[in-house]
Amino acid sequence: VGGVAIVSGDPVGPPERFPSLVGAFIEFAHERGWRVAILGASEQALGLYGAHGLHALYHGDEAVIETGEFSLEGRAIRKVRQSVHRLQREGYRAEIFKPSQVDRTLREELSAVASSWRGTEPERGFVMALDTLFHLDDEHALFVVGRGPDGRAAGFLHFAVCGPGSALSLSSMPRLRETPNGFNEWLVCEAVAWACAHGFERVSLNFAPFAALLAPEAVLSPVQRMQRRALLRLKGRFQLDNLLMFNRKFLPSWQRRFVVYERRRDLPRVGIAALAAEAYLPFTGRRQ
Repeated sequence: VGGVAIVSGDPVGPPERFPSLVGAFIEFAHERGWRVAILGASEQALGLYGAHGLHALYHGDEAVIETGEFSLEGRAIRKVRQSVHRLQREGYRAEIFKPSQVDRTLREELSAVASSWRGTEPERGFVMALDTLFHLDDEHALFVVGRGPDGRAAGFLHFAVCGPGSALSLSSMPRLRETPNGFNEWLVCEAVAWACAHGFERVSLNFAPFAALLAPEAVLSPVQRMQRRALLRLKGRFQLDNLLMFNRKFLPSWQRRFVVYERRRDLPRVGIAALAAEAYLPFTGRRQ
């Protein structure tokens, strides 16, 4: 995008092959005149990238629920507990489907929910199109569907299976506009309960950009306070603090994520390309 080869996350596969893989990708990009940027890189992989001359900048935190430790007991999580109990009383129920179990009728239901939720806006983020989601196999994806009292699909969560088979990573969470407050909280709790019962150790929620700067209790330097004010001015467009507040409801652990880049002067270019790739900017200058 705009002369930047954007990678989402760390390499996948045998760790002993990561160094040669990263080196080969950088060479591949440079042969085409592209700069390399990695979004959502883990702290553990920074040494790998540094060995190839790449640099890192804090980007945000990923919220991760440890399924064996998650509980709705206690004052700290009472609002989530209240949402769960209210939705249950109102007759909402959750169903779990592997991709092979999604028949034509259910696919049409989920497509209608996603279309209603998105409206006229494009799909944002590194989220696969629904047509792609429905073609993933049972080892790589999972749907958690929330049905209302009338039996209709009111919303759903799509998870990627990773780890392998030890974790679920939330990919998409569309719902009908008329669903009651707390619907997503209830459905996440249903997903966590299912994951725990079926041997998944972790459920990864949304990535929260700049969580360390936006947390209300954060102790910030003068420069960081200025950065926080700048981020909050973007609230209407990106809803950064809303995303953070949603994640915090579940009392997750936080895993720091980074933007990895080649040269400091590339950062503005990388930022614009990343926003365009996630459909936040109307930019389509993609090079093959």
